[in-house]
Amino acid sequence: MEKKFLIILCCMVFCLSGCAKGQEAGYDLQETGQEAGRQGEEPASAGTAVPAACVDRMGYEPEKEKIVIFQGTGLPDTFALVDAETDDVVYSGAIQKKGNEEDDDEYNAYGDFSAYERPGKYYIRTDIYGESYPFLIHDNLYDSLLRSTFDGLYRLKDTKEYKAERDFVTDSALILYRLLLSYEMFPDIHGDDRGIRESGNAIPDLLDLCRIQADLLAEQAPGEGEDGIYQAAALAKYAYLTRSMDGESAEECLKAAESAWKSASQSLFVSDGQIAMAAAELYRLTGSRQYLGLTEDYLRAAAEKEDTLPEAEFYAAVTYMNTRSTVDMELCDALMKKIMEEAEQTAELAKQNPFLVCGQDGGTDVLLQQAGRLCVVNHIITNHEYGTVIDNYLHFLMGRNPESICHISWWDADASISTDEEGKQDGARMAMLFFVLSERMTNE
Repeated sequence: MEKKFLIILCCMVFCLSGCAKGQEAGYDLQETGQEAGRQGEEPASAGTAVPAACVDRMGYEPEKEKIVIFQGTGLPDTFALVDAETDDVVYSGAIQKKGNEEDDDEYNAYGDFSAYERPGKYYIRTDIYGESYPFLIHDNLYDSLLRSTFDGLYRLKDTKEYKAERDFVTDSALILYRLLLSYEMFPDIHGDDRGIRESGNAIPDLLDLCRIQADLLAEQAPGEGEDGIYQAAALAKYAYLTRSMDGESAEECLKAAESAWKSASQSLFVSDGQIAMAAAELYRLTGSRQYLGLTEDYLRAAAEKEDTLPEAEFYAAVTYMNTRSTVDMELCDALMKKIMEEAEQTAELAKQNPFLVCGQDGGTDVLLQQAGRLCVVNHIITNHEYGTVIDNYLHFLMGRNPESICHISWWDADASISTDEEGKQDGARMAMLFFVLSERMTNE
């Protein structure tokens, strides 16, 4: 894939600072007329008003679908796209009514301005309801976001707070596992030019970061319970993917993975799915049948359940289906069918939701996990519909949601790492976002 250049730095800083700090950074409601509030309401105070027009606060790429979602009562019939630099209206469109969300009195509707493709900074304006937050129309937004997320993960490894985190082993293992998924499924977009200390060594910078994470994880004592299971799974995946490049490091990671497995696999505090996840990685790496039986027993039970696969079982199934060692083809078919059916259900439920996602009440982790699963399925069988749904998840997370807030909370105006109410999970969330963005860059 031809490499894309970053967009102008100042535009990105503007956008990311707006996401991290809400109305305090990059946007003043009083400059836009938003403080007038909605029809029949008292003026809202700065810092509490939520625009009726919900947009992705980072922006949209020129040739992709561009949707604004409106919420309120008595919505007007049209909206305008306004150049934020000149205040000139550059595009007008109809507001399409979508309907009420369950028992909510608030009406939801949308406006489509996909036809407008000129790069720039814009906002949405409506009669009565005022204006949206500003956003960009620009090429390479996903590439810029991918690079920013990679930079954040690279900086995170050096912070004392991260290394001292109580759940360091689990968080570090999830980071490593998700980054390795990005490399395994989408290797072509990961180059040796990210501008880190290791750049220029003929090894993709993503693998350099994974090596650092793997070394940190292998140095830890074998974890107990969930810690040990994720430790074993991540180190086994790293050893499998890098054994032809660095056999010595892969061997050390294998030893650490097996040690973690022995410590954690007998624990009563790990789920069957987590056992299957680690066992599948160890079986693919070693070919040892001691891991095969557990993998297949748990995955057969999972394939027969009506419930959605938990995350660990999902990735256990993906690894099992991708192993070159002997596998049960009927089980592979059953797992593939279940994964595809779940993806179709997620896509259908997302289309029915006013904000075009499924499971928004589950929080950021659930949204990222669902987007990640769709990325896996879209990798197996490319489907334009799945690509659109994945984009809609990203739009939701970046501000096109009922609160018009950015749920990607680890950026700050000075590009330092910030945390949310579950700050210990930020590294794992960043890694999952990196995985999703890797898929989007691959399929552009």
